Formats: sequence, C-alpha cells, structure tokens
Amino acid sequence: MRLQTIVALTDFSTAAEHALDRAALLAAEHKARLHLLFGAEQPDPKFVDPQARLEQRARQLARRHDLPVKALAYRGAGVVDEVLRAAVGADLLVLDKRAHQGVEQLWRGGTLSQILRRSPCPVLVVQRAAREAYAHVLLAVDFSPAADAMVRYASGLDTAAAVELFHAVDLRDEAKLRSAEASAQAVRAWRAQMQRHAHDRLVRLSDAFEARRNRVGMTVGMGDVARQVAVQQERSGAELVALMHRRRGWMLDLLLGSVAQRLLGDVGCDVLVYPHDYAGAAPRGTTAQPRVARRWTQAI
Repeated sequence: MRLQTIVALTDFSTAAEHALDRAALLAAEHKARLHLLFGAEQPDPKFVDPQARLEQRARQLARRHDLPVKALAYRGAGVVDEVLRAAVGADLLVLDKRAHQGVEQLWRGGTLSQILRRSPCPVLVVQRAAREAYAHVLLAVDFSPAADAMVRYASGLDTAAAVELFHAVDLRDEAKLRSAEASAQAVRAWRAQMQRHAHDRLVRLSDAFEARRNRVGMTVGMGDVARQVAVQQERSGAELVALMHRRRGWMLDLLLGSVAQRLLGDVGCDVLVYPHDYAGAAPRGTTAQPRVARRWTQAI
C-alpha cells in the first residue's frame, strides 16, 4: 500500500504543528504529495496573514523532506467543510485532537467528531511530537468484512514497524450466562472458547503479513473495546493505534459517543481512524517484501 496524497490541517498551535510534522514524515516515506490547509475555530490574532504563514510552512517542509508540498487556499466555508473538501481524493487526512468547540458544535459535535463522521478517507489524529517513524502499531480489529482492508492499510503506513493485531471479546453474552445462573465452570469454558475463536480469526487476518519482515503479534482481550485497547496500548507502548470507525448520526454520537472518541480520551499516542465504508480500501500499489520472521500470541 502506498499513499499518494496526504492532507494535513493546522491552526499553527503546537499540537497542530506536531500533526504537520507527522504528515511530512509519512509523505516522505511514501513519496506522496502533501497538501496543507489552515483552519481554526478560534483564529489567533497574532497570525495576521495565515495563508502567507501556511505557504512559508509548505516551503520549509518541502526543503526539509525533499517532497512536493502545496498550501491549499482557505475559502472561508468553515473548518469542517474546508477539510472535507480538501480530503476528497486524498489517501489520508492528518490533524491534531481539537478539544475546543463553539456553541453550535455542542449539538453537532466538535470539529474532530464531525470530521470522523464524514471524512472520505482515513483520519490520523496526532497526539505526540513526531520525531521518528512508528516502531509499534496496535491494530484493533472487529472481524467485520472491512477488517482485512483496514489491517493492510494501517500496517502499510510504516512497513518497518512491529504490528500487533488486537481483538476485545464482547462480554455481553457472558452477562447473559451469568443472569441465567450458569456455573462458574461454564463461564470459564465460554471465555476459553471465545478466546480460541478470536485467536483463530486473528491468525487468518495475519496472513496479510506473510510478506512482512517484522514481527506480527496477536493479542485477545476481554471486555469494553475502548478500555481494553487503551490498556493494551499502555502495556505494549505502541506509538500508533488503528481502529475501525462505523459512521452514525450526530445524535447517536452525542448520546453514546464513538469508540474512536472514547479511545482518544484514554490514550496519549496517535490514533488512526479507518472508516468502515472507505471507498479507497483496495490498495493502489504493493511492494514485494521478505516473509514474516515469526508470530507471537498472548491473551489478556
């Protein structure tokens, strides 16, 4: 998988500049075009001409990473609409975790939640300074039909990174067993069966890495997805977590929250959010790589 166009959003804050740096590193890795876009819900008055500053940053990144960088013109349609327009045809959208929001966004959701709900491409939310390539990537998979495409896409961001496939077993069926007064032995047997089933499906997903040099891990957790992924990220030290995002209406997101948004509140690493209906799921190009060295598995 090779990215061809990356769009990065900035408001020139420190967090947003981290996102620009990560976008530039990925663009250099993939020899991709990098498009920069300015967007701020609350513009900083010290930036009198943000477009001029954006063009300056484009020149700086182009020189530093030896890649084509373009400063996109801001048309004044609102941050979310501008971002979504720029992301059409892109392979990846990169931005920081924007916590502030206006009165209207309290109802429709903040900038980030609106973008996650409507983005035409995967979204990388950067939460750390980008000093080097990712070394460990944690992929939270749900075994949906799009899981294979998500795994191939996310693992292709940095082909030198160690990859860990993770699945959290839903415990709602266990709660039904307990409510039916099933014995402790029956509950333990059910858990063991679910762990074996999840492991077998992770093994099948890992077939996508038969051409990778690095190690591929497989881990099974039990319980709430966002919480279990956060726990495993802290345990493994992964610099990037990737997960599938199922689009829902803004009202459901407001009432229930999405797994992606909850996860962003629990981890301090970067998070890749992959839309389950991503139209560009099929890879545009692949490169031959050596076979995988070995697999490792654990259950938590």
